[in-house]
Amino acid sequence: MAAVVAVVFTEVLAAFEDALLELLLPHPKASAEVAIAATVASVDLLQPVMIGLLACDETESEHSTRILAVTRGDSLRERRLECGLTQAELAARAGVSRQLVAAVEAGRNAPAVDAALALARALATTVEELFAGPQPEPVAALGGSVQSRAPLRIGRVGDRLVAAELADHGIAGAGWARPDGVSQAGKLRLFPGARPAGVVLAGCDPAFGLAERMLDGLGPRSLLAISAPTGIALRALGHGGVHAAVVHGIEQELPAPPLPVVRWHVARWQVGIAVVPALREHSLEGVLASGVPVAQRDHAAASQQAFERARIAAGIEQAPVGPRASGHLDAARLAATLAGAGVTTEGAARAFNLRFLALEDHAVELWVGERWLGHPGIDALAELLTTSAFTERVAQYGGYDLADCGERVTPA
Repeated sequence: MAAVVAVVFTEVLAAFEDALLELLLPHPKASAEVAIAATVASVDLLQPVMIGLLACDETESEHSTRILAVTRGDSLRERRLECGLTQAELAARAGVSRQLVAAVEAGRNAPAVDAALALARALATTVEELFAGPQPEPVAALGGSVQSRAPLRIGRVGDRLVAAELADHGIAGAGWARPDGVSQAGKLRLFPGARPAGVVLAGCDPAFGLAERMLDGLGPRSLLAISAPTGIALRALGHGGVHAAVVHGIEQELPAPPLPVVRWHVARWQVGIAVVPALREHSLEGVLASGVPVAQRDHAAASQQAFERARIAAGIEQAPVGPRASGHLDAARLAATLAGAGVTTEGAARAFNLRFLALEDHAVELWVGERWLGHPGIDALAELLTTSAFTERVAQYGGYDLADCGERVTPA
């Protein structure tokens, strides 16, 4: 019996690893505790964190191996309901019986390897997300901590879950934004049915919010775009909180990457000052001398650094007073609301019908850690950048030169 178990273990483990390598995010293999049993007295005795393989048991799919210690069917049922499917509809899509789906959801059965793969494909997700047990505790993607009770978005980077606060606490649009979890008493709690994004990037270009929506629902190819200044995005890339960073600056003066990266050109744009039309000044000196509030960015923001260079070059020693904006759109929004000015981009100024005083021309690039090349989500994002479906949508907002968007950049 021991010899039979050993042979089945070797064959099944190889097949299972091959399937996961095809479907899951590429990251260094983590050690896992694998239990093999010839018989199982009760599924209730199994802990969700363990994956078990049961040999010599006939299944509906004619495989002699089952994936055990599934999360008692909860994940399968939640994902099925998210997709709006009945048990019968899911069974038809996956090519299995409705009885098998019902048994797995009830915790009375565990699918064979091929059935598990078919169920995952039918639900546009991965075997790991359906059957791998409890998710690890998420960490803040940008480092530090998140505010208590803050609504969060969740993504997966390697074998970690990372979290970021929803922009404007999820209340900027006409309806509530969709959070994946919440911070409670110093811990991050996922909501039922939360699906971690496959790729996580940080940066300040609002165009990647559009890319996120265009890739929504694609499982490992889905995107979580976190709003962050260039400097903070690069720090997050360096410590492994994100797969990619959006970087902008004077083309030949971009900062050094924190690790080996592959670069894609995204756009060229101008950074400067957005000004309410009622303010007649047409120079930086005039705007700052007027005394209106100026919404500014974090010191790690490339646009704020451009503003500081221009202010110092103009001989203006005292920095203006104004609120701290969370991003380009927020700076323009604050400028319009306070009847003042804001450090932002031309596109953001146009969005709020503000005049724009250009200070610098910047190149915008997407930097991806080399280790993530071949990641299905990175491939999907890189391909999206080259499509007219993406560039035409971005272009309609104005302020973007999208020539060569999606082209690989070779460092000089």
